[in-house]
Amino acid sequence: MTRRADHHGNCRRQTGTTRPRPPSPTGLSTGLPTGLMAAAALMAAIWPGTPAAARELKISHQFHASSDARGRAARIFAEELMLRAPELKVALFPQLALGLSRDEQLDALQAGKLDFAVLPLVFGVRKVPEFSLALLPGLIPNLATARTLKGSELHDKLQAVAAANGLRIVTWWWMPGGFATAKEVTTPASVKGLTLQSCGLAQKVLASAGARIADDPWGELSMRLEMGALDGVAVPYEDFISLRLAERAKFGTFGGPSILTCFSPMLMAKRTWDRLTAEQQRAVEEAAGVADTYFETSQIEAEKRALTAFRRAGAEVRALTHAEYMAWLQLAQRTAWADYVKASPASRDLLNTAIRVILLELGTKEEVIVSLFGADDK
Repeated sequence: MTRRADHHGNCRRQTGTTRPRPPSPTGLSTGLPTGLMAAAALMAAIWPGTPAAARELKISHQFHASSDARGRAARIFAEELMLRAPELKVALFPQLALGLSRDEQLDALQAGKLDFAVLPLVFGVRKVPEFSLALLPGLIPNLATARTLKGSELHDKLQAVAAANGLRIVTWWWMPGGFATAKEVTTPASVKGLTLQSCGLAQKVLASAGARIADDPWGELSMRLEMGALDGVAVPYEDFISLRLAERAKFGTFGGPSILTCFSPMLMAKRTWDRLTAEQQRAVEEAAGVADTYFETSQIEAEKRALTAFRRAGAEVRALTHAEYMAWLQLAQRTAWADYVKASPASRDLLNTAIRVILLELGTKEEVIVSLFGADDK
């Protein structure tokens, strides 16, 4: 039996015939004595950059290959990597076509059975609690802040956490978002009594504000909104488009600093990374840089498309004011942030490092506020 992914990204079993697989390299008849075959294998291990070391690297993810920016950016990464290291062949498996479930991808990476996976970090926090840093509401208010953290001391420390868990963070893909609702969202008090759905630690903040948290299948959110069983969602702009929320929501609260910014990187098996030559590792990093640039541009475009779609549908769209944003940020700090620093000493260190880097790179607290809202809205 083979396993295929349905259109929701879930795996289902399907019976039928399978294509015959070609024999594995170890099963080929070479005509060489056993001792010479062993020596050839040893030479390939010593000089992995030679044609003998050419191999296929697999990238798995749950997203659509073209309609989701993560799918498109993964393809760009693969193309750029093969351009720089032609001996590495890269195969893409979108929408879980490899047969792994969403959560099985992380296990396969850690075991070295899968080379790459594009995986929202929210799905990794069960095994690596420190990854919750990337989900703290309000910590990353915009793409400029995310860009500032790339290559910083925080990036290095997060990479060390990943390495300790058999992983490597390859790309730096951040996805801002906002609210799409039936009633206008302003301060945290405005969501009291509403039934909302979100992801990660944003759910804790919404619940603390008095909202009822839904847990419907992602593919049913539009229907639930239309039925009135759901009052709204807080999701990245990518989902605004794919779920056609402009047709279901009367209000959109987005377009300014984001309380909800999700980290959805491409992760790599550390075992795969360690097997690459220095030149191949450099090729991975350069390909990731190209993909990062594309992805950031795609998120800017996703916000513009969402704004256009909401206004065309007659929905009211507004950004959070400074006072509203600060109210949400303070609530997040009292709830999600407070819980995160209690998780471990490493979590506290990561958060302190993030705050220090943001303030050092972007300026004082007042300068950060001006950069987000402008001098007239402090």
